[in-house]
Amino acid sequence: MKGLHIRGLACVICLLAIPGAGLTLPWDKDMRDQPSPKPQDSQVSVNRSSVPVAGKDRYPPPADIIELVQARLEAGRTLVNPIAKSPESLARGRQMYELHCLVCHGEQGRGDGPVGRKFVPQPMELNLDYVQLQPDGQLFYTISHGSIAMPFYRQAILPEDRWHLVNFIKEVFGET
Repeated sequence: MKGLHIRGLACVICLLAIPGAGLTLPWDKDMRDQPSPKPQDSQVSVNRSSVPVAGKDRYPPPADIIELVQARLEAGRTLVNPIAKSPESLARGRQMYELHCLVCHGEQGRGDGPVGRKFVPQPMELNLDYVQLQPDGQLFYTISHGSIAMPFYRQAILPEDRWHLVNFIKEVFGET
């Protein structure tokens, strides 16, 4: 009987000494089993002690693709760009574009940025008539709330800077 206990103890010691032998502690898989929400999978609630974001958007985030399309069209009819095109506005718009948009839309706005080339479909070409003929408010809404494949930037770019970005997109990519 004593030999059986010694062999059993030896087996337990072997299992503990061999990594991956199937005997793990319950928290060893925490990193694998943790919840890992993807960006934009859900609305994140705002902590009451957080610093408020400057400016409120007129339109709340859309709940689905139908709301997105309807709200974008409505924004195109009702939102008016409060920022006049000027060298200062275009310079600020360029800064915003280089910081937030260039990686997907590319230097020439053709949807061929280093990150954008990895997407299927590729990001929208900003020099197309489809983009250039949109009212400023519609482009502002798309930047703010995203599109089918484009993420939203309402929390990353201040409203005033989004208008500068609209001016930049219309002025620079409308020439090509």
